Amino acid sequence: MSNKEPLMGGAPVQPKGSLMAGVFVLANTILGAGMLGLPFAFASCGFILGPLMLFAFAVCSSTALILLSLCADKVGREKSPKFFDVASAAIPGVGTIIDVAVGIKCTGVATSYLIVVGDSVPKAIVTFGATGIWLDRRIWTLVALCAGGFAAFQRNLTALKNVSIVALTCVMCIVVMITLFAIEPTTAFDPCADHETASATPCRGPVELFTEPMTLLRALPLFVFSYTCHQNIFSITNELENRTPWRCAQIAIYAIGIALCVYIVLGTAGYLTFGSLVAKDILVSYPTSSYVVSFARLAISLVVTTCYPLQAHPTRAALSTLVGALSTKDEDRRKELANPYTPDGYKLSLVLTAFFIMMTGSIACTIHDLGLVLSVVGATGSTIVSYVLPGASYFLLFPERADRYIGLTLLCIGLVIMPLSLYLIFVH
Repeated sequence: MSNKEPLMGGAPVQPKGSLMAGVFVLANTILGAGMLGLPFAFASCGFILGPLMLFAFAVCSSTALILLSLCADKVGREKSPKFFDVASAAIPGVGTIIDVAVGIKCTGVATSYLIVVGDSVPKAIVTFGATGIWLDRRIWTLVALCAGGFAAFQRNLTALKNVSIVALTCVMCIVVMITLFAIEPTTAFDPCADHETASATPCRGPVELFTEPMTLLRALPLFVFSYTCHQNIFSITNELENRTPWRCAQIAIYAIGIALCVYIVLGTAGYLTFGSLVAKDILVSYPTSSYVVSFARLAISLVVTTCYPLQAHPTRAALSTLVGALSTKDEDRRKELANPYTPDGYKLSLVLTAFFIMMTGSIACTIHDLGLVLSVVGATGSTIVSYVLPGASYFLLFPERADRYIGLTLLCIGLVIMPLSLYLIFVH
C-alpha cells in the first residue's frame, strides 16, 4: 500500500487552525504544575545531568509526536483519526485499551489540577489578609472547575489559543520570579527571608555536579513525564490549516523547544537557589510571607486552570469512541458518534464533557491528595501514550521504511521505563 493511501476513507474535514495556535496549545498542555518539581529533580541528579536529562527526553518526546503525526497521515486525515484509529490500524483490537488508558490518565491529571488550585489559592490570598470562607479550598476548586469546565465544551483545541497564550505568559512570570530569587537583586527577592537567625534551619544546601545512581533513578519519572502532551497531537494536527508533515513536525519541535527552555532556566535557577535542600514543589521553599511568591501561586493556579480543558478534550474523544464501540456495530454510526461536528456526535460530546466535569470536580472536592494512584496512572498511562504506542505504531505501519527502527527504539524505551517507574514508586 502506498504511504499516501489512507487506511480510512470519508469526506474531508476543513481544518482552520494556524501553526502558532497549535504550538501554543501543545506547549500549554506540557507546562503544568509538574514543572515546579524540576529543581528537585536537578538536586536528585546533579547540576550536569539535569539539563542533559531534560534534553534527552525532549528529543524522545518530540520524536514520538512526529511519529504519531505520520501515523495519523497513514491512517487517513479525512476522518480526523484519534489514538483509537492509529492503535487499531497498527495492532487490531488494542484501540479500546488505549482509549481507556488515555481516559484514565487525563481524568487523573485534570483532577490533580483542580486540587492544585484548591491548595494554592488559599495559601496565596492569606498573605493579602483573606480570612473565613475565602480560605476554603473547595471554593477555589469550584471556581477553577467553572472556568476550566466552560472552556472544556469547545469542540476544537485551537479555539483555546488565546487562553494558552495567557497561561504561557503566567509561566514566563513564574520563571522570571524564580530567576530573580536566584540572583537576589533586592531584599524583596531574598529566598532565605524566613531564616532570620544563624541557628535556624539552613535555607541552602550544597550544589553538586553529580549524585549517586539510585538518587538519579528516583528523579527519573520527573524527567520522563515532563513533556507528556501526546494525547492532544492528533486533534491539533487534524485542525491544522495547510497541513503537511513538516508543518505538523514544526508544531511538535517548537512546543517541546519552548518547554525545554523553560525547564532548563527554571530547574537551574531553582537548584542554584536552594541546592540539595530544595523542596519537591519549589514554591514551598520560598518565604511564606512573600507577596511575590503569593502572586506565583496565583499564576500557577491560572496555568493549571487553563490546562484543565486540554485534559478534558482527549478524555471526551476517548469516551466517545468507547461509547460508539459499545453501542453499535455499524462502523459509520461509530464514526458519526465520535465526530463532534455531527448532530448526534455533538450531543454526545456535551454529555461526556458534563460527565467529565462532574466526576473530576467531585473527586477534587472530596480528596486532597491523589498521591499513589496518580503516580501509578502516570507511570503506566503516560508511558503508553508517550513511548509505547508511538513507537509500536510507527514500526508496524511503515514496514518499508528504514527509519521504522526509531519507532522500535521508542517502544523499547517505554517498555523499560514503565516497570522501572512502578518499581521506584512502590519500593522507593
